[in-house]
Amino acid sequence: MVNLDQLVSEKHTYRKLKKQLYFERITKSVKIKENDVGAIGFGKLRLVTCLILQFMEDLSDREFERFISENTAGKWFCEFGLLDSVDMSSY
Repeated sequence: MVNLDQLVSEKHTYRKLKKQLYFERITKSVKIKENDVGAIGFGKLRLVTCLILQFMEDLSDREFERFISENTAGKWFCEFGLLDSVDMSSY
């Protein structure tokens, strides 16, 4: 059985970035309470990681949705599972 962590190289840029950023601190600065959103969504941590990745790759919302559904390193960075649905239009 293969897991997503094994598919991302140890020298990948996303791994280096994930070691450098303090996502918990960044997440605390997001001023949205998760229960105020009105939907289950992906959670604040995943929201922050997705926005960072979208900014780094200079992708529109549509481009990012396709990128995250096809890119295993992107899924790993945003803490999706290999087979998780990443249809963002329903959130």
